[in-house]
Amino acid sequence: MVIDFKVRLGETVFLKTDDEQLPRIVTQISILGGSMSDYIITYELSQGQESSEHYSSEILTSKDINLKLGI
Repeated sequence: MVIDFKVRLGETVFLKTDDEQLPRIVTQISILGGSMSDYIITYELSQGQESSEHYSSEILTSKDINLKLGI
């Protein structure tokens, strides 16, 4: 089985919900689920000393300038 991750460990990413578009580093990738065909991937993102878990649908690989501008 091959799993395609949206981002890699150590990569700098941004959150769709972050108005400030602060950079975060991917520090952990977790595969959760009951079987190999039914699973969820979560990413731990760190910014400074804070970290949080997110789904791939919440992550951007580049800044969304519109969010930063409040558009």
